[in-house]
Amino acid sequence: MDGRAPGDRVDTGTPPDPRSEHVILAVDGDPAVIAWLETVLPAAGMTISSAADGRAALRLVADDRVRPDVLLTELELAGMSGVELAARATAMRPGVRVVMMTADPDRAAVARGHRSIVATVLLKPLRAEDVVAAIRRPDAAAPVA
Repeated sequence: MDGRAPGDRVDTGTPPDPRSEHVILAVDGDPAVIAWLETVLPAAGMTISSAADGRAALRLVADDRVRPDVLLTELELAGMSGVELAARATAMRPGVRVVMMTADPDRAAVARGHRSIVATVLLKPLRAEDVVAAIRRPDAAAPVA
């Protein structure tokens, strides 16, 4: 066995496209969100790797299988919060920008309080243009109320 829990979603190891504008590590337990991001982000010229939870995402970064420019993560993850994931990922890869996603406005406001590690918080349901703007320029994303 390779140390993965059953059902872990792991990146296929596809090397980043050298023409890609950004390398994104997307983390969300909802396969529909990941599938949507895997359509939207490449269409915007970005390379995406994905994981279903924080542990799998950290393993991708620690094993140097993904070198993300941006960590795009759900705030509410199984086993570890998005804020904890962000703190650990930025410790391993200083300079990685963190964009959080959540459907809960109260949790979004709390996440915005972690400005030292969280650049932007997006409210679900997501709009493609908001996600792309947050990745390209965090200050261009729709503000969280």
